[in-house]
Amino acid sequence: MTREEAERLPLERQFDLLGGRYVRMQGLLTDAQRVVSADEWIWVSEGFSPIDGDGQRWSMRGATSKNSYYLNMSRTIKLPGASGAVEDAELMAEYFEAQGWSTTLRQVDARRYRVEAMTDEGFWFEYQVRPHGQYSLGLYSKVFWGDTYALTFAIVDRIPEERFGIEESLPGEYIPFPKWSDPVVPKVG
Repeated sequence: MTREEAERLPLERQFDLLGGRYVRMQGLLTDAQRVVSADEWIWVSEGFSPIDGDGQRWSMRGATSKNSYYLNMSRTIKLPGASGAVEDAELMAEYFEAQGWSTTLRQVDARRYRVEAMTDEGFWFEYQVRPHGQYSLGLYSKVFWGDTYALTFAIVDRIPEERFGIEESLPGEYIPFPKWSDPVVPKVG
């Protein structure tokens, strides 16, 4: 979709497109988490709020902090007995490759490994294996055209405050994306 096409879309349609991307990304993240562990993961980034697309890896010409965005969500887990073995990184690399995604496994330094993969839909995974057993999984979207600020408020103001307190969850548990018809309740503070 071109910038001009996106700018002509009503905010409700932009909202629905972002919601579809969010739900798809949560599904991808869930499947990858389960490769490592079905236990609870600590939340690093929820992923529902658009982040300005200006200067990002996949920015388009003319992208600014107001007219473009990307999504990112990440989780981390401390695995009992894990020591950052290359086999732990290879497990995720094998999963990504089995999906048919372009995958790279590299040794970051003497004791850390990173696996990166690009999905067919243009989502980018990063999985890090560290010697202290803290492993992290991040998922990033490409940059999309859209009204970053209006979308942020439209989303956040439709999510009940009690849903914002999640610090850890099992794979597949995440904040449901709101519906446009949900009540708007501006947040205080």
